[in-house]
Amino acid sequence: MSAAATTGDAVPSREGFLRRHRWMVASVAAGALLAGLGWWRSGHVAPPVDGATGGPLADAGWIQSSANGAADASSAQPLRTGLENLPRSLQGTEVDGSVQADANGHLRLDRSVRNLFDYFLALVGEEPLSRVRQRIVAYLRSHLPATAASEAENLLDRYLAYEQARGHQGQGQADGAPPTMSLQAVGQRMAQLTALRQQYFSAAERTAFFGDEEAQDHYTLARLTVLQDQSLGAVDKAQRLRQLADALPPEMRASLSAQDTYQDLSALTADWKAQGGTPQALHDARVQLVGPDATARLEALDQQRAQWAQRVQTFESRKAAVTADASLSASQRDEAIAHLRDSAFTPQERLRLDVLAQATANAKP
Repeated sequence: MSAAATTGDAVPSREGFLRRHRWMVASVAAGALLAGLGWWRSGHVAPPVDGATGGPLADAGWIQSSANGAADASSAQPLRTGLENLPRSLQGTEVDGSVQADANGHLRLDRSVRNLFDYFLALVGEEPLSRVRQRIVAYLRSHLPATAASEAENLLDRYLAYEQARGHQGQGQADGAPPTMSLQAVGQRMAQLTALRQQYFSAAERTAFFGDEEAQDHYTLARLTVLQDQSLGAVDKAQRLRQLADALPPEMRASLSAQDTYQDLSALTADWKAQGGTPQALHDARVQLVGPDATARLEALDQQRAQWAQRVQTFESRKAAVTADASLSASQRDEAIAHLRDSAFTPQERLRLDVLAQATANAKP
């Protein structure tokens, strides 16, 4: 059978909303140890479903539905594709994810299967879970041969049980949890989540469903551990950060965000300042992290910023002198300040100066 449709350019996608099964380890700010885990849902733990024999699950508390939700689902019209009469939130969207069978008629495991499950599960709340499950099963049966469809249904039920157990685990940990966690505590939670996944999925299924995000999470945790290591100088931190990035798979290394690099550079610069480092130490740290070409651009930017700051400081000093001159009338002061401003800055720079002045004024209590 052919794969399901994937998100098209001209059609609104649910992809951004559906990528919610992520552990988020927050970046370090002012030495705080901040971390969090995403999408912890309340619920009751369902027993793991055997990979070979597990059967369908009912709503069973994964999401609390109304008392008549199951009845509504059972009395609703039969589904052939799962796409009939979609609730409003999915109307006008293409299916996110796909399912395929391999040459032997078995389900092909990849992340797109999980994406498909998530696409429909976003409906929970608009429809009871039992009805959403019916939609997914109908979609699977309409796009896969019998063997692959049966395997996909079994995987779906274990995925639901896993999410239910994860919600229970997260709810228990959230009760009384501090607003911030140490990196060690975050690492422990990551290990707990990995252990939970091992209860519900085979190694191949875990890799297909969670492999990319687990690699990203471990990289992020290692990265923040380096940044928090007070025994390392800026150059050593930069070297270790570069080693961590170089150890990633090529496709993941290519996807590292500019925000990550910016945060690392900012943290290294702050660390360098706190330690009273030399300009050469900052140069070496930047070369380790982003290479010589980017370092040269950063240093040129540093010079431009320093020159701008000096010009602003000179203007403010002269402006203060004019303001303090008691021999001048108010109109003469305004005229003199305007002359100083016009002679010191270009029209574009004066706009920048106005923004700076406004920001300074807004920052005052």
